[in-house]
Amino acid sequence: MAAVSAVIAGGWYLLRPPEMPELPVAPTAVAAASPNSAPSDKLSASAVLSIDPRPNPLRPARPVQVKANLFNEYLGAKQYRELYDRLRNSPEGQTPEGQLVLYEMLKTCANITEGRRYQWRPPIAKRDDFVAGLAASDPMRDRRIAAYDEFTTNRCKGFEGVNITQAELDKMLADSASAGDPRARAMQVEQEQMIQRRTQGRDNATISDATIDMLKQVLSTKDPEAIRVAGRVLSNSWADYSLRVGPEQQPIEPRAFMNAWLVLACEYGQPCGSDTPRLQQACAFQGHCDAQNFVDYVYYYGSSPHDSQLLVQYRAMLREAIETGNWSQLSVVRGLPPPANRMNFVPGPR
Repeated sequence: MAAVSAVIAGGWYLLRPPEMPELPVAPTAVAAASPNSAPSDKLSASAVLSIDPRPNPLRPARPVQVKANLFNEYLGAKQYRELYDRLRNSPEGQTPEGQLVLYEMLKTCANITEGRRYQWRPPIAKRDDFVAGLAASDPMRDRRIAAYDEFTTNRCKGFEGVNITQAELDKMLADSASAGDPRARAMQVEQEQMIQRRTQGRDNATISDATIDMLKQVLSTKDPEAIRVAGRVLSNSWADYSLRVGPEQQPIEPRAFMNAWLVLACEYGQPCGSDTPRLQQACAFQGHCDAQNFVDYVYYYGSSPHDSQLLVQYRAMLREAIETGNWSQLSVVRGLPPPANRMNFVPGPR
């Protein structure tokens, strides 16, 4: 059990900003800079977004519009109780999307009275301890504290008396998936894969060809949350599973591959601005506060130059596959020894 906890904790760490991966307004330019002056070869990490010495090739030509749907309404909610009351026992709540949103809120907020809660929550420092740990001279201090307050907002107020069993939660997800919601289908696959890993061990848990084909079908819907979840499953390390990309059949580099899926989720309409939990976390705990969206954050803050180049390549290849249904540039190889550097990605802040 301790080994499993270590694997899960490691997965979360990989998902957090920079040492943890873990979206669109352009970075602020330096007003005093001469238009003809060349940027210095030596740039501090905090300066790169202000100076912006190179364009971000991942940034879309036009602003991406966040999809107006119930799931994104849930993602943007500061408090869940009002939305929960609106959906429960209502026709809207009985739709596949409504069932999924109810599942997400109850998974996060309800008391699980029977069964094992699948959601893993990392420890968060108490506010006083967090503030005490910031240097008075930190130029990002006020912004980091504000981001901490936003990130740690209790969205579950009013759920204190709401109880549910894990079996009831599982049925809600299964009902949404069986009714055709692509996000629920991807989440259900991920849940089943993680249970397999927990029960059979990391060296025995694998992903079948049939499951991979189903995830490709989910990806063809172009739903941003489905892209995020299905991409995370495909980016994970599984037994007897290796991914090769391109005509030269190069092994994927998991961190850049995972970030490519996250960028695509933004490109297809998921909320990815500076007010999202993922960027609030990055600002609060690492002082990476200048990115206005995840696309800029991951390119300038969350990736090495090598990873950024790979990310551009992966993003183009995966978008082409999603748009055309042609996955020939991505090959699954079986029968190879497991990689020495395994990466396991688990759900983190969106």
